[in-house]
Amino acid sequence: MSVTTYKGFALSNDCLSVQISPEEGGRISSLQSKVTGVEFLTQSTNRHIRLEPGYDAQFQHGACAGIEECLPTVGACDDRTAGGPVPDHGDFWQLSWRVTEQSADRIVLSATGFSRPLFFQKTVALRDVGLSIRYHVQNIAETDTSFLYACHPLFAVEAGDRIALPSEINTLQLTYSRTGCLGQTGNFVSWPGEGLDTVLPNNAEEADMFYSRQTKTGRCGLYRTRSKQGLILSYSSGVLPYLGLWLCYGGWPGGQSPQQYAVAIEPTTAPCNTLKQAQAARLARLLLPGDHLDWELTFQPTSSGISWQEFQNLIEGEAR
Repeated sequence: MSVTTYKGFALSNDCLSVQISPEEGGRISSLQSKVTGVEFLTQSTNRHIRLEPGYDAQFQHGACAGIEECLPTVGACDDRTAGGPVPDHGDFWQLSWRVTEQSADRIVLSATGFSRPLFFQKTVALRDVGLSIRYHVQNIAETDTSFLYACHPLFAVEAGDRIALPSEINTLQLTYSRTGCLGQTGNFVSWPGEGLDTVLPNNAEEADMFYSRQTKTGRCGLYRTRSKQGLILSYSSGVLPYLGLWLCYGGWPGGQSPQQYAVAIEPTTAPCNTLKQAQAARLARLLLPGDHLDWELTFQPTSSGISWQEFQNLIEGEAR
């Protein structure tokens, strides 16, 4: 088998070191604190990534790490979906993105989907306080098109790390569970319940997916307990009014492959795994010909040495 080597781009300031991989779906492959040395993102265990875009591509065969983009779906959709089928996790994680602008602290990337006529652009820039990603999606067809979007940041974790959601979230709907230990799919479970906000060991063999009800706060985060440093994720809640939460502690993908150990907190346009489900719930975003939608996410590391309670206060906007 031939090995493909992809070119990466780096951004760096006194706060963060960032690596971007345009040819690997435009993903952000590293987000490392300059203060503590903590790497906030999972690193790929697929050493020989070969992306061959198509409807049959499986997400687990790509990099499956870092910050990737799910558009126009997360789960695969069949040909009974309005607009036609969509591959697993959408088009854009599979594609090689074009770099259209680059400077020491900023890079602009874009790609055009194949299952839907969507032009997708993001501007990745380092600010004094963290990393900003500004998104732009446009319908380039002469007919309406709908989509679901979810940011897919796979955070590196250790047992005992903590997940901070805004206090307005007190229940989450369970949409997948490997073991069923949290009840039946579709049930609402309390948050944080019996320690759901605390990361389990990597051999727990658990994998669970949840969605929140509609939110307004637009802020959540991950607290790294050993380094006493957190990462705050802020997002445009008017465009992304829901959160998905993926807790994977060695419970996916199964088989002989390396098992994933990660937490993903996913701002999304709809609390649905597939575009087909979002369409049925009338929660898919619709773009008329030529129309566009814009939003922003920021990833802000805290100073080191803060407590879990102080981090929670930051999520609630009670302290700076």
